[in-house]
Amino acid sequence: MYLRKKIGIIVLVVSLMAGLLCLKASDKVYAAAPTSTISMEYALLGIGTTAKVFFTFSEPVQGLDNGDLTVPESGTLTAPVSSDGGYTWTATLTPKPDITDATNVITLNNEGVMNLGGIVGVGTSTSSNYTIDTLRPTATIVVADTVLTAGETSLITITFSEAVTGFSVDDLIVENGTVSGLSSSNGGITWTATLTPAFGITDATNIITLDNTGISDLAGNMGTGKTPSNNYEIYTAQPTATIVVANTTLNIGKTSDVTFTFSEAVTGFTLADLVVTNGTINNLATNDNIMYTAKFTPTAGITVGTNKITLHNTGVVNQSGITGIGTTDSNNFAIDTVRPTATINVADMNLTAGKTSEVTFTFSEAITGFTNEDLTVANGTLSAVRTSDEGITWTATLIPTVGIDDGTNVITLDNSGISDMAGNAGTGTTASNNYAVYTSRPTATIVVADGTLTLGKTSLITITFSEAVSGFDNADLTIASGTLTTVRSTDGGVTWTATLTPQANVSKSVNVITLQNTGVSNGAGNAGEGITESNPYSVFTVQPVQTTSPSSPSAPIAPIDNTVKSTTGKITVPIGKSGLVSLDKEIQISIPAGASSRELTLSIDKVSNTEPLLTHKEILASPVFELLKNFTENFLVPVKLTFTFDSTGLERHHSTAVFYFDEVNMTWEKVDGGIIQGNQITVEVNHFTKYAVLVVDQTSGKPILNSPVEPTVESGFSDISGHWAEARIQQALSKGIITGYPDGTFNPGKNVTRAEFSVMLMNALNSQKAGAELVFSDKTEIGTWAKMAVSQAVQEGIISGYPDDTIRPNANITRAEMVVMVANALKASNIDNATTSFADDKSIPVWAKTSVETLKELGLVEGMGNNEFKPKAQTTRAEAVVILMNMLDKTKAE
Repeated sequence: MYLRKKIGIIVLVVSLMAGLLCLKASDKVYAAAPTSTISMEYALLGIGTTAKVFFTFSEPVQGLDNGDLTVPESGTLTAPVSSDGGYTWTATLTPKPDITDATNVITLNNEGVMNLGGIVGVGTSTSSNYTIDTLRPTATIVVADTVLTAGETSLITITFSEAVTGFSVDDLIVENGTVSGLSSSNGGITWTATLTPAFGITDATNIITLDNTGISDLAGNMGTGKTPSNNYEIYTAQPTATIVVANTTLNIGKTSDVTFTFSEAVTGFTLADLVVTNGTINNLATNDNIMYTAKFTPTAGITVGTNKITLHNTGVVNQSGITGIGTTDSNNFAIDTVRPTATINVADMNLTAGKTSEVTFTFSEAITGFTNEDLTVANGTLSAVRTSDEGITWTATLIPTVGIDDGTNVITLDNSGISDMAGNAGTGTTASNNYAVYTSRPTATIVVADGTLTLGKTSLITITFSEAVSGFDNADLTIASGTLTTVRSTDGGVTWTATLTPQANVSKSVNVITLQNTGVSNGAGNAGEGITESNPYSVFTVQPVQTTSPSSPSAPIAPIDNTVKSTTGKITVPIGKSGLVSLDKEIQISIPAGASSRELTLSIDKVSNTEPLLTHKEILASPVFELLKNFTENFLVPVKLTFTFDSTGLERHHSTAVFYFDEVNMTWEKVDGGIIQGNQITVEVNHFTKYAVLVVDQTSGKPILNSPVEPTVESGFSDISGHWAEARIQQALSKGIITGYPDGTFNPGKNVTRAEFSVMLMNALNSQKAGAELVFSDKTEIGTWAKMAVSQAVQEGIISGYPDDTIRPNANITRAEMVVMVANALKASNIDNATTSFADDKSIPVWAKTSVETLKELGLVEGMGNNEFKPKAQTTRAEAVVILMNMLDKTKAE
């Protein structure tokens, strides 16, 4: 400063001298010091803003530089320059960043400048005040209520670091909600608004984000970046649900699990919140309040394809206290709890010989499993049933049995053999309308009263028809060696008579009258068929010539024996002759003359394998003989059969009778009228088949059945060596489960009856119960050896009878029946399954399916090839033993 002042004095002296020297020339006087003012281009400087600073002097000056200036720390100033010779100087003020300062001035030390006369300024000059704001505005956002549920709102407070402008809700990003009512009450520093959560939201993580670029402070500084609020949770979602009915096809006996799955845990859910059509629902339960389960049971006796379960959501509340709204429907499910029914219509109700009728079976709905095995046809046969409309209407052709006159007939359907598409089995039986069968053709016998006609003799001829006929006259008759008066009837056409007059000059030992049966008809219009021949008669109307020998008087001719005899069991009897044939002195057949209108050839054969014939264990008192002849028609007159039987084994209440074997029904039918003499019995028959003498009850006349006997364990059975089930049979014998036959055999390949299996099963179970009273209509057919076992099985619910109140003890047991009995014994029928895994599931009766599947799951039953169960197949005694022993192994393992 001192130097500066010295220089200034020197300058001043020099200047004064110069001034004096120049005073005259310029006419200017510089006696006063220069003065100055400082002005600003802008009074407010923000981010990115600069301002010119103007230094204006009272006269031109020199020497002005930044050293003469005092500039606040809030900014920097460029060097001042002048463009007008020193009067006005300008510089640029640049504010520093991140500064907020409302009090700023620039100060000029005037001593740093001098005018042209060298006079130095004095004092200082100060600019007007200016403000610097280069700090961007910032904010904080506070959501007051951080947990929002349905119907709630929250105050939002946005606090800026300074007053701002340009702020609106558009600058806010609001998660799961909206903001409204944005305002400020203190000039733009503090703003408030209301947050309303969105509906139907469950979200624990939410924020409001401010886009700071949308606001500016009063200096125009725009915010930068984004500002998040504190977190808030929103629980405005109302609970929702899905309902799934697991089994969408419900039939008789079936139920379904129902699952209710909520979007979140709920309370208040009860059965009262459900609308259930065509059924009931129960057993509602949950472990987590999210998934609930229940059991649906359909209403009985309905068929409805469209069903649903509806939930009223207003009955449930979530953990936020929010109640559901509206309703929720389950998936659709079909209910069919109606058993199929049927009507049977026989179109032609009056069937005569040669006629057939269409039979229509109309079911209430489409069915499966229907076969001819489900039908019982009275006096007729039925062609295979068939359908052309997917199983509702079935047709077949009824062919009446030949030789029947019966006005009361029906076709009966066993409804249990059919099922609808839902798996519902029918029940009971259905009978058709009545139809009459009149297919018997009239037959006749012709009896010539006098079998030997000679000169002058006649004979009464009696033609006896099986029923009244019409159309009969002499034109239907062919008379050998004679003539006949006009036939006539006095009893309405059954018996006709005429007189036979032999032809003259005839000598013929065999003659017959032949009737063409086609010429007569019975009341049903059935014409006879074939021919009928009378008994042979001889005609000797030639006048005899008497001859005598010379040595003797005339003598009568010896009568001719016309009987053909044989002891080999085979014989041929010509027309008109009688026959007598026997075999091994065990059977004799006597054939009268006229028994056949043609030559007769017959044979007697012993049946070696009788086991298949003794279906109910009948006891033979003689061998079984098969009698054969060379034509199918019955004899015209009965023939006599005489059997020699073994009486040594008969007990006091026993007797014997002759029976023939019915090949169709596999039963023995008694021949009435047997005459017993010693150890022989004689009957008359008109047809040939298998015959035998059976042991019968002396009072009832019914066959005595052979009761099994128990062999010793040591001896075993004589017919099981090498058999595939030998070990199991021996085990069963040792445990007292099975018995054999009087001859020491077990007959492993023989089909087992219902009574036999009952005995085996109850022996295996070692039941000690007294048994139930047997009330079956055929209880007398149960052998004494089986009554206790059957009684125990009935009491324990193992076996039951048929719809007709029979137990059928001697019927062979089917695989389906056997499996049901074993499952009942094990109390193991616990698989709720309307179908089985066998390929022939549709043929398995509904009442057996659960048991079949259960025993398959237990490993006690398998298929019989091609994964078929074959429910109607019969079971051998060996197979029965194996399944019972497997059953015992299973129970021991458990």
